[in-house]
Amino acid sequence: MPIILEPLIKTNADYIVLFLRVIAGAIIFPYGMQKLFGWFAGPGIKGTLDDLKMKKIPPFIAWLIIIGQSFGSIALILGILGRIAAAGNFIIFTGALIVHSPDGWMLNWWGKKNGEGIEYFVMLLALLLVIIIKGSGAFSFDLWLSAKL
Repeated sequence: MPIILEPLIKTNADYIVLFLRVIAGAIIFPYGMQKLFGWFAGPGIKGTLDDLKMKKIPPFIAWLIIIGQSFGSIALILGILGRIAAAGNFIIFTGALIVHSPDGWMLNWWGKKNGEGIEYFVMLLALLLVIIIKGSGAFSFDLWLSAKL
């Protein structure tokens, strides 16, 4: 296996990581599709770029968010370069955690706050951190490729 590729794809057939990877990908997938295609009542690319521009996020970073959530979620579900997909989304959702931190810990269950809390992001970041550390796990492209190289 090429020395540069090994740390990125090396994983074992861990079913717990498979479960966490698929769950993380499934959680992130709708966010990406909202931004990319406008699915799930999302704004699509133009709306996302406009929204992030209003928040003073540079267009290059906005595109990284769109691509990271869209293709990163699919990469997580399939286990393709899972560590890279998890790390990219870890950065994206750390930003979301920072943005939502003034709204406290709890989600906005009763509609009395201006925004959502951070408990959801903390949980998602924990899932992504496990994938960054352990790799993609069982039934992943990474596991198949590492066996072939």
